[in-house]
Amino acid sequence: MMYSIRYFLVVLLTMLLQPMICTAQKTGLVLSGGGVRGMAHIGVIKALEENGIPIDFITGTSAGAIVGSFYSIGLSPSQIETLVMSEEFREWATGQINEDLDYYFKKPEPDASWVTLKFSLDSLLRTRIPSSVVNSARSDFALMENMSAAIAKAGYNFDSLFVPFRCVSSDIKSKKLKVFKDGDLPMAVRASMAYPFYFTPVAFDNMILFDGGIYNNFPVDIMLEDFNPDIMIGVNTGSYPDIPYEENLLSMFKTMLVQSTTYSVPRDSDIMIAPSVKDIGLFNFDEMKAAIDSGYQSTIRQMDAIKSRISSRVSLEDLNTKRSNFRKGFNEIYIDKVNSTGINHKQEQYIRKIINHDNQCMSIEDIRPHYFQLLTDKNIKSIFPLLKYNEATGYFDMDLLIKKERDLIVDFGGNISSSPINQAFVGLQYNVWGKQSLNIYGNIYFGKLYNSAAVRLRYDIPGKLNYYVEPVAILNRFDYFKSSSAFLEDVKPAFLIQSDRFYGANFGIPARNKGKVIASAGNFNLINNYYQTRDFSSEDISDRTEFGGWMAALQFERNTMNKKMYALKGTFINITGRLVTGKEETTPGSTGLITDTINNSHEWLQLRMFYDNYFKSAGAFTFGFTSDMFLSSQPFFANYTATILSAQGFQPTAQSKTIFLDNYRAHNYIGMGLKTIVSFRSNLELRLEGYVFQPFQAIIQNNQLKAKYDNAFQSRSLLATMTGIYNSPVGPVSLSLNYYEKRNKPLSVLFHFGYIIFNRRALD
Repeated sequence: MMYSIRYFLVVLLTMLLQPMICTAQKTGLVLSGGGVRGMAHIGVIKALEENGIPIDFITGTSAGAIVGSFYSIGLSPSQIETLVMSEEFREWATGQINEDLDYYFKKPEPDASWVTLKFSLDSLLRTRIPSSVVNSARSDFALMENMSAAIAKAGYNFDSLFVPFRCVSSDIKSKKLKVFKDGDLPMAVRASMAYPFYFTPVAFDNMILFDGGIYNNFPVDIMLEDFNPDIMIGVNTGSYPDIPYEENLLSMFKTMLVQSTTYSVPRDSDIMIAPSVKDIGLFNFDEMKAAIDSGYQSTIRQMDAIKSRISSRVSLEDLNTKRSNFRKGFNEIYIDKVNSTGINHKQEQYIRKIINHDNQCMSIEDIRPHYFQLLTDKNIKSIFPLLKYNEATGYFDMDLLIKKERDLIVDFGGNISSSPINQAFVGLQYNVWGKQSLNIYGNIYFGKLYNSAAVRLRYDIPGKLNYYVEPVAILNRFDYFKSSSAFLEDVKPAFLIQSDRFYGANFGIPARNKGKVIASAGNFNLINNYYQTRDFSSEDISDRTEFGGWMAALQFERNTMNKKMYALKGTFINITGRLVTGKEETTPGSTGLITDTINNSHEWLQLRMFYDNYFKSAGAFTFGFTSDMFLSSQPFFANYTATILSAQGFQPTAQSKTIFLDNYRAHNYIGMGLKTIVSFRSNLELRLEGYVFQPFQAIIQNNQLKAKYDNAFQSRSLLATMTGIYNSPVGPVSLSLNYYEKRNKPLSVLFHFGYIIFNRRALD
């Protein structure tokens, strides 16, 4: 009898509680897009958690998809805030490649190019215009790295995440919204944040996917259709579009593409939160903290209303336990197989030799540097990585969706200047890609000062040790007489034409990610035509010194500079040892004291150590240091001018590379200087640079116009420049005031637009 009564009470209690269980209140959080403004969502979630407000479902677009997905994989608001405030996240968002991942070995020699056009030989009329201003490789890999284990645990079902989640993207082919509810979470989030012309679109399942905000920047309808919660909290950070104007192409294109979105919730019981982020720029990453704080404060101001409508509560302790349990079961990411699509079988073998040459199981940390090596490969335009857990092996498989670079590349550029050093540049490159890679490259410079032609054939062989073999031919000609200007310079410059020719080969291997070691050998020929005096007439015959022979060199180079000219960040180190042997033939002209042709054999060793470093910025200021030490056993040539022409020069500034400065040349010297750069804006700066040149023994001229050494450390020369620079999209625009000690007129002014960069000389 007692058992029957007890059983009856249990059944009755269950029946009374059942309606309460069935009608337990569910809360959905709808997060809009908005770029940096969308980081306010972090503050909103933080405030909700602190006050025990449960979040049962999340839908998000663009920035809302980023924040919502991080929360859905079990990161706490404080962890998300730490992540987005990190330098690493800024690199993801701005497309910067961390210098630890930047693979210098694959980078080409710097040149004077402004614009690059890319073609395919089978479709020469179709060029490829860049579809984004930001390299998405860093964010693609980061999303994969951070989310793959979580979505694998959820069985690739977004409903099984820590918080059920949806995000949206825009398929511009069908002009329809794409809602992601299962599959690869990193790819879904990346598609949702593909802001037009900022990030590249994502190609998936015969769709071209852009930012979800184009068609739906506030997915409240998706929340109702997929989850139908009892109450919704909508967070609007996306109803403040950039006002389009003629100089902002991104805003104009976005305005043309985006459909209007209604930022409202449909039911009286639902809640809208609108953080005060109107004044925060869409891509102003310095305002991240302000956006987060605004989201938090806006939510706290409405907390009484939120609590009055949402009766359910969850303690922070219970939430953290649930979060910990979800993340505890993640499979550690080890990659067993790497598959490549979009390329042929031989090219896939090339990829495999670089990314997993041992064909062994690799951790994500092991594969990361090899992946970023691929991104610097001249044959590859882009890579989209996917990780999929393989239940049969217990490891992950990596799929690389590869887009080949066009095989024919044309570069145009040069330099426009206030002095006669104007030059034009054209470069042509053709890529042949199979199990190995062949890069055929040629360029031409032409102008009053400088004319040059170069051909390189670089053959890359991937494997456990990547290396390349590179036959090269370079012809250079500098005419310092025609390119001289009387404006604030010596009125009658010396007649001087320098030509050099080099035929040889380079062999290179990487020195970790940032450096390379190059062995070079080849035949050279240097020809100098000159007068030994400034007093000459058009009837005079110039002296001529020709020096030809062989050289062998070994150099180590490490480069993390962020620009090929006027850098603001990074380090450049070059250490080169060289053996030079050859024969000199000097034929006197009509202005010298010697009338007989002179033939001499010369052989010497030289060592050059060049170091250039920019330190971390202190507010608007950046500081730099340069040192250049040159040591050699080089002998004198037939006369002073021939000797000084063959000596190494100290040329630390842009203008110093375009004029001949005999008192900044020596057989043994050290040059060093300090740089201070004031950045007024991201593309506008003022550079102040000062250098001292100290020859161990200066080369001077005796009464017979021959060379001799001065007393050790007897003289030195100063060099300084003040330069204003505007970094345009195609190249720097610069105006400089330059000072050279011991010249007749030490001050000179130079305006130039473009790059003052030359091909390497025979003995550089």
